[in-house]
Amino acid sequence: MTALNRVQVHKAVFLMLVVLVQGDTQVGCVFGGSCVLPCRFQPNSDTILHWNKIFKTDRKKLEVHSYYDDQDQLGYQDPLYKGRTSLFHDQISGGNASLRLARVNLQDQGRYLCYASTSLNSQEAFVTLTVRAPDPAAVARVDIVLVNNTVTCKSGGIYPRPQLTWSVSPRPATVLKNTTKVHIDDKGLYDISSLTTVYNDTESTYSCSVQNEHSGRKATLRLRSPMQSAPKSEVLLPCEASGLDDITWTFNHNQTILRRQAGQEKVVETEWQQHVRDLSESGSLLLYVTSSAQSEGTYRCTLRYADEEDVTHIELKILEDPIAGRLSVNIQRQSVMLNLLWSERATLSNNT
Repeated sequence: MTALNRVQVHKAVFLMLVVLVQGDTQVGCVFGGSCVLPCRFQPNSDTILHWNKIFKTDRKKLEVHSYYDDQDQLGYQDPLYKGRTSLFHDQISGGNASLRLARVNLQDQGRYLCYASTSLNSQEAFVTLTVRAPDPAAVARVDIVLVNNTVTCKSGGIYPRPQLTWSVSPRPATVLKNTTKVHIDDKGLYDISSLTTVYNDTESTYSCSVQNEHSGRKATLRLRSPMQSAPKSEVLLPCEASGLDDITWTFNHNQTILRRQAGQEKVVETEWQQHVRDLSESGSLLLYVTSSAQSEGTYRCTLRYADEEDVTHIELKILEDPIAGRLSVNIQRQSVMLNLLWSERATLSNNT
């Protein structure tokens, strides 16, 4: 008997079988995720498997997945399931006909029939699939970064769908051009990201808030005027912490320089230990810089609070002229120290 005749015979038997149902297997799937519809059979040679979605009202059925002649046969698969179904091929010989369904949606809800036929017998099993929303997932973190005059804000792993809003100080955010995108992952959770252009001035504050009905979090990016330093000298990079905040200093967005958790000593990464001279209570970093290739770039001080992150963004340029560099460094260091002294004096005055 040819393979085609075998398939036709088995399909005829499948249609004529009187189904005795002892109770469907209940499967709950998360919207947007993947789940497995279980089905077992007594294995033998010439295995044929058919998964169909059936409807009680009009007895209509959709072909979900078929397997025979030792391979998937998807020529008659309904377009609704294209690219979303798979079998456990290495386990079919052991009697596992379970179906994996990816990117579950509301249309997938309903009753499914697993039909397995071998040279000895034919078996059936019913599975009822229900779709549920993911469990609430809080906004755990919001990342904000400046690259090429564009501020990017993003967060992920959130449910239900979040919203993202911008605010800018001292200018209004309404004049900024921003683009926001929302993506749903294979677990049904939302990722959100937004881009916005920056003003031409060098000192502005950009805040991005991400929130849904369960939680929210905010990230603020403070742009400081670009700084300059001579090679093989010290430079003070300012940050404004209260002394009780979690602080992280990074270089060029992906290299961690140091961390200091509230109430604990700072931890400096090994490759930066020869460069870090001191970290003040306010979080300002005294850094020994070497050449432009090693030290020139973007420095970020990130302060983490319960529901907010505050980032100070500083561009540092290493000057080739050592005399000009020393003059610039001295002026900048004096300016920073004066600001810190005035800040500490104001704090003491308020306390008294």
